[in-house]
Formats: sequence, C-alpha cells, structure tokens
Amino acid sequence: MIIDLPAVLECPLSREADPLQWWGPVPGNPVVPRQFTRLEDWRAFVTDLCPLGEPPEIIAHGYARTLRVLYLAWLDGSVIKLAELAALANLESTIVIRYHKRFRGLEAALKHLVEQGGVTDTDLRMVRECGRPVLANLLKTDRGGPALSEVRNQLAHGDPFETSPRAGLFEVVRDLVDYMYPPPA
Repeated sequence: MIIDLPAVLECPLSREADPLQWWGPVPGNPVVPRQFTRLEDWRAFVTDLCPLGEPPEIIAHGYARTLRVLYLAWLDGSVIKLAELAALANLESTIVIRYHKRFRGLEAALKHLVEQGGVTDTDLRMVRECGRPVLANLLKTDRGGPALSEVRNQLAHGDPFETSPRAGLFEVVRDLVDYMYPPPA
C-alpha cells in the first residue's frame, strides 16, 4: 500500500463535503446530532469544553492536552477515542489529586467522589442545561448501561477504530473537574 502523504497531511479549513459528526448535549436536550463544517465552529465547541474552575496546573495542563487532541479530530475523527481515553485518565488523576488518596481504578475513584465528595446531578452544568441526570451512569449498577469506568475500559482495551464519540463524555468530565475545583465566585 502506498500512502499519499500530502493527502494525509491536508488540513481543510472547511468540511462542507465531509462534515465532522458529533452527538452530544445542547441546552434542553441531552443527545443531539451536530455537524461541524467550519474549523472556527469546531474550535469554539472544543473551547467550551474547558473547565471554568481553577484546578492545579498539572490538572489544567493535562486537560488542555486532552482538548488539543480532541481538536485534532478535525483532521482525523479516529483521534476522538484517544481524547476520550485521555479525558477519563485526567478525571481519575483529578480525583486522586483533589482527595489526596490512591484508588484501585476509576470506578473506586468515582465512588469516592459520589459518596465522600458529595457530588450530585444538580452540581453538574450539563445536567442543569440539558435536564438529564448523569450520576446514575457514573457507577456500575444493575440498570444495564455501561458505567464510566466500563467506558474507560472499552476505550483502553476495545476496538481502536470505533470512532463514534460518547455523547456528553467531555461535558461530564468538565463538570466533574469544575465540581472538584469550582470557578471563583
């Protein structure tokens, strides 16, 4: 197979012919299909995923790196999975740093955040804007859907070419970081 390097390195400013597809929350609706055809619209969307709070520099730096990888999805949608995995790794690190405690995996860290940290659905901006609770999906339960730790495991050990983004994942991570390190009053 011969790789057409100029085509691989092409950086389109517009994707009119091939929009970037995204499913996620918008005010009033937790899961809406969206299409991005202009780079500046994609950049504004990714920028809106930045936490509003003031986490320590190591957390802010890691999350900024995650969003840079997500921004690269404009060039290649398959990197969305890398960005999702990075977001969940950063979330786990944020919980460890915030609570000064080591956990046996993301599930244990999230359980601590819910049970000891006291996070509720109303603490999350996405829930307030979209009206759909998310805490029921954070931890493993009998309800049937994958918990956030199971999503992380699927990303780390699953099909690396499955590029459908998880609706609301970046928004939930952003909001949990903001819960642990709230914006200044």
